[in-house]
Amino acid sequence: MMARTMRRLLPLALLCIASTLPAQSAADASARLGPQFMSYNIKAPVNQKISEFAVPLYVLIPATDALSFDVGTAWAHATVTSPGSPTSTLSGLTDTQIRANYAIGTDFIVLTAGLNLPTGKSGALPNEQPAATRIASDFLVFPITGFGTGAGGTGGIALAHPFGDWNAGFGLAMRHSVAYNPFQDSTGNKLRFQPGDEYRARIGLDHPFGTGRISVGLTYSKFGNDQANATVYNSGDRYISQATITNSLNGVDITIAGWDLLRAAGQLADTTHTGLENIGNGGVAFGFHTASGLTIEPSVNERVWTQLSPSGSTASAPNISFMTMVGLRFNYDMGSYAITPYVGYATGQIGGTGGINGISDNGANSHLTGFNASLAIRLGGY
Repeated sequence: MMARTMRRLLPLALLCIASTLPAQSAADASARLGPQFMSYNIKAPVNQKISEFAVPLYVLIPATDALSFDVGTAWAHATVTSPGSPTSTLSGLTDTQIRANYAIGTDFIVLTAGLNLPTGKSGALPNEQPAATRIASDFLVFPITGFGTGAGGTGGIALAHPFGDWNAGFGLAMRHSVAYNPFQDSTGNKLRFQPGDEYRARIGLDHPFGTGRISVGLTYSKFGNDQANATVYNSGDRYISQATITNSLNGVDITIAGWDLLRAAGQLADTTHTGLENIGNGGVAFGFHTASGLTIEPSVNERVWTQLSPSGSTASAPNISFMTMVGLRFNYDMGSYAITPYVGYATGQIGGTGGINGISDNGANSHLTGFNASLAIRLGGY
């Protein structure tokens, strides 16, 4: 739980399936802006409302046919309210990620290097800590899960090659972060946190399917030991599997997609093992095209979070949380720019053996509802 609160995984730029691009230059730069609002109302016994407004910004700058740069950052404001407790808020800029991609042999080999610049607030004061920890949930969907994780760097290599109608890709990457202070108590004492290095490997395949494609991928992340002050522990390795099928039927675009995140058992400072944890998500979306160029896309997704007790624990039954999300997206794409508003609603249940990121729930399940609205804007690019 502590590791999820303190660690925000940075993009590792593993380009496993690459395609040939036309000649590009800085004049082909593009920008993406995406204001988003997400709010969850978790009922009794938790009785908390968690909301976040975020404005992510991403800029892609092709320098040459082979070399490109991208920069991403965001501004966010998170709030947690609960009856009888003071409101917790956290707001400001997030860290800034700068990445360079260099393609060799029409994207057959792609080299990546990235920097995480500590422009965001990495340390939370006592009154900010509830907001900082709640948005870091792996189960709930917040656009920004952490404001700052200190300076860091990534490096990677990806290979892609066609085999008949198949495209296959493989990538390796490594991330290193310097120590930072994620929390500060009321006396001014700061917790020093040194994240362990992350090593990531990814393999991907895709193949034409009707008018669309079938794509599958598997990612494995190996984490070194984290250190919080004098305490050393391991949060467990991650396995992420993904699959997407796209096609069209009678002029309607159909997308079926799913992913699964398995966190292996970690180890606490006293060598006690933590339990396995799994989050699975699957959904379907339909794209209806109009004569004016507008695409209307309703969607439904189901997410299940399963937490298993560690070996030797007296608890035998797994803790299960689930959430159903329905949404409606409108996409107006004019080539050189696109505008995509989205609204969504969620309903589900938080399992009652500790809840999300340490929320006390007295062992009872809590019903939740959620609302999401966003406006994605693309300027330039395709």
